[in-house]
Amino acid sequence: MERAARTGLLRPAVAGALLLALLAAPRLAESQEASAPISHAMELAQSGNLRGAIEILEAFCAGGDAPSAAFGALGALHVEDGRPEKALEILLPLTQTEELDPAVLYNAGRAFEALGRFTDAVGFYRTSISVDGFSPALRALGMLLGRLERSGESYELLTTWLEANSNDYAARIAAAAGAVDLELADEAESLIQGLPPDAPAIRLLQGRIDLLRNDPWGALGKLQPLADQPPPALELDLRRSLADAWLQVGDPEAAIEQIELIPPGDPSDTVQLANAYSQSGRIRKAVETLAPLAEPLIGSAPPTDPGTLALGVLIDYGRYLQAAGDSRRALSFLQLAAEIGPDFPEAFKTLADVLEANGRSNEAATARARHETLTTTTPPGPTRFDIAADADDQVSRAIREAVELAFSGETYKALERLDQQLDQAPGDPRPAYVKSSILLQGGNAEEALAAADRALEIAPGHADGLYQRGVVLLALQRIAEAEALFRSALEAAPEHPAALADYAALLMSSGRSDEAADLLTRLVERRPNDSRLLAMLGRSLLDARRVKEAEAPLRRAASLDPRNAVILLDLASALWEANRPDEAERQAREATALIPQAPAGHRLLGALLLWRGDYLEAAASLEKAIANGSEDAAVHLELARAWEGGAGGTGDPGEEQTRLERAEAAYRRAGELEPEHAGAAYGLAQVLRKLGRHDEASAQMDRYRELYERDQRETREQGLGPSAPDDRRQLDPLER
Repeated sequence: MERAARTGLLRPAVAGALLLALLAAPRLAESQEASAPISHAMELAQSGNLRGAIEILEAFCAGGDAPSAAFGALGALHVEDGRPEKALEILLPLTQTEELDPAVLYNAGRAFEALGRFTDAVGFYRTSISVDGFSPALRALGMLLGRLERSGESYELLTTWLEANSNDYAARIAAAAGAVDLELADEAESLIQGLPPDAPAIRLLQGRIDLLRNDPWGALGKLQPLADQPPPALELDLRRSLADAWLQVGDPEAAIEQIELIPPGDPSDTVQLANAYSQSGRIRKAVETLAPLAEPLIGSAPPTDPGTLALGVLIDYGRYLQAAGDSRRALSFLQLAAEIGPDFPEAFKTLADVLEANGRSNEAATARARHETLTTTTPPGPTRFDIAADADDQVSRAIREAVELAFSGETYKALERLDQQLDQAPGDPRPAYVKSSILLQGGNAEEALAAADRALEIAPGHADGLYQRGVVLLALQRIAEAEALFRSALEAAPEHPAALADYAALLMSSGRSDEAADLLTRLVERRPNDSRLLAMLGRSLLDARRVKEAEAPLRRAASLDPRNAVILLDLASALWEANRPDEAERQAREATALIPQAPAGHRLLGALLLWRGDYLEAAASLEKAIANGSEDAAVHLELARAWEGGAGGTGDPGEEQTRLERAEAAYRRAGELEPEHAGAAYGLAQVLRKLGRHDEASAQMDRYRELYERDQRETREQGLGPSAPDDRRQLDPLER
């Protein structure tokens, strides 16, 4: 098989027992007498007899003359046997030697990972890779960071994968779902082109794309035919999407009908139902619906770090109470929202409205001033061109008129107006680069390039002109030329906000996140309340593995845009990487509450719960991720491990059997999705052994050995690691 075609297929780490061959092989040649116990232990481990292998090596190591390879192998077996603390007792002293052994470092990383100490695990994996660029730590680190799914479904990674694997149906679905989560409607549509249009999962995605494009009627046309007999795995997302569509077309009663078909329990559904009642004019019903979530908040101590869902509940409940005529109670909830969400603009806006309605104008003015401080200190995004809004010269007025015409859909008139100015003011470059911008937004990149060239002919070296030409070249995929122009624009105007932002985005997309972070830091200093820029900065710092620095901008972005699930998931990832799983879990749960149909949050939450050892809840979360379109071998392996972990200690043989069978099904599905996945073969063998099906387990172990030996042959023949991807960026979901 071509290596490029396998890139990413073998990401999960090969099971530890057979990796003992990699660990001990360099030293076995030194002494056949020393190698015999290690080889015997390896054979036992490969057959599934871990305890027997451990007993052999423990006896050998107790003799006093065993080589370090034997101790390393013993530590690896303890990791495999689920005793990471014991493994570290053996392995950590070996990591302090002058000559570092990449295999020992790798197995120490595995032990720390099993204990949930992810920062330590990452450190040991990276050190192992630095000693041996083809260490199996490559796989382990890729697997660990893959579980983090840095912004849920990492859209950029999936699209990179699809460049070489366009027939991967599951990856295309997952990438399209990620694109929808990121509100990239065109990209999502492109990804599902050619897939069966009548497949329910595809129709659901098409409907969600229509909602992104503000076409609720189109969404209803695609989704409503599924509503009578919805596929069970898609029903919740279908009902929620239909409710959104009905609310957008102004039919809250139809939305209520859909939401009431959803089983109770999800707070976000309760919030949406209350909203639908409010829109239908049934204010008392809205109050009644939201009361179970809102009332307990007012009677308890204010939380020091409230979730965004709680803030939203307080604000909505206050609005409903005000509309129902209960102003005093409304103010209590809104004042609490402002108290616990001091950086939450919506809290102050709603509070100001209610205070004003109650005749408390001075207090309303104070609340309104706070809202304005949070939302209007800076523009919502970088100003593209230096055209003052209050400039009164003829060219500026004409440009503003042209922009207004373009926004209203009269592009031809806008371009005509700009052409008139180019004739009347031939020495002013501004009409030319604004014309270029309008043409580019209309999809006419070649004409946009000609207009940008004209702007530079008029004013060579002008920052706006250089920037605009760079934007056009970027759209034409002439990346190197675009980068050179962004650099030139910043040389001409070092604080040009749009050039800083777009150049940073280019750097992030090419894996140069450290450079991007430096640019974004400069920009955020000027625009400290721009949630989009703060989120980009946090993302770039995560990509650059500057995790401690990433937390602050991500927290600030979340406070400014508290309903942005992508930001919350990035924050959760940063917290998890910083070894703060409790906070990470809270943020991940908040994200899934905001967008319960998005698989990214469920997948990240499932991974967190799996490492915590909450196996059954992890399985439930991972099954939601799969049901929502996040299906690949990796997620099925995690699901299998969750069910396998949940089978232990049940005390009920029947229940244990059921969970092991579910683990078997998940391992088999992982193998179907990636037939040459060694981890799937190994896991299936272990579960079959626990189910007492030893012949089948033996066959799977034979398959595992076959895959392992093939990898080793390719390693020797090509000088490659067993699953070393062509593009190192695919190892790390941080690299976008």
